Amino acid sequence: MRYWSLLVAGGGAILIACQLTPNPNVTRWTLVELWQLHDSLARPESALFDAASGVIYVSNINGGPLEKDGNGFISRISPEGRLLEARWVSGLHAPKGMALSRGHLYVADIDTLVEIDVATGQITARYGAPGARFLNDVTVDTTGNVYVSDSQTHRIYRLQGDAMEVWLESPLLRSPNGLYALPTYLVVAAADNRAENPGAQRYLHAVFYAERTIRPFGATRPLGGLDAVEPANGGFFLSDWGAGRLFFYDVTIDSLQLLAEISQGTADFDYVPEQQRLYVPVMMSDRLIAYEVRPSKEE
Repeated sequence: MRYWSLLVAGGGAILIACQLTPNPNVTRWTLVELWQLHDSLARPESALFDAASGVIYVSNINGGPLEKDGNGFISRISPEGRLLEARWVSGLHAPKGMALSRGHLYVADIDTLVEIDVATGQITARYGAPGARFLNDVTVDTTGNVYVSDSQTHRIYRLQGDAMEVWLESPLLRSPNGLYALPTYLVVAAADNRAENPGAQRYLHAVFYAERTIRPFGATRPLGGLDAVEPANGGFFLSDWGAGRLFFYDVTIDSLQLLAEISQGTADFDYVPEQQRLYVPVMMSDRLIAYEVRPSKEE
């Protein structure tokens, strides 16, 4: 994957990585709803498209987000919105963010990272995260390292071999949620030590793998209760869980474009550029929405 990004430090704009120049013919985005699925979903938190199998995985909390009740499950949905298997994987507690790597699906489940073989749908491992309380989002870097945010302990964990370790803990990353692994740094949606309500006052940070240094994207102003973070054309598609909104954040001009107002619980969506689609779980209304993403140039 190749992406372009601009970060700000010390009051000046610094070009950190120029791996993909933004398309100058794309300055606006329009979402067109394709379908909605309500059937059999129960507090869906995360959606993830698997190109290898051609299906969408949806994590269903099916209860409280911190309840170890064994009610959580993963569903399989077709790109056309057809329910393929409601409980493809069951026996989870409150599954949230997901990521794919080398034929395995990694799922955040309160204080444990669960590994699932996608070929069989069998749970192959559970990795406990020491001290974790609210594991939330999951991402995988280009070398196969798995990172998981904990929104209550203000930590980012990493799966190292067969064990979870605290990779980063900082007051500059309070209530981290959305993660996305780019080649040289990890994008993190989190608040900082100035926030009075960290869960609703997140903005984007870059954490460089080698030094584990933290740099903010754009202005250090809260963008909202950020959940999902997906890069596209010099910026990021974002969701605000509490406000129930989808945005595009253009980092080149530090600007937010409102794309859709849905409802509370607009959670961890997946952007699939090859399809020009967003698959958006809406947790509090038990539905999955597919949108076509249409780029345009503002006249």
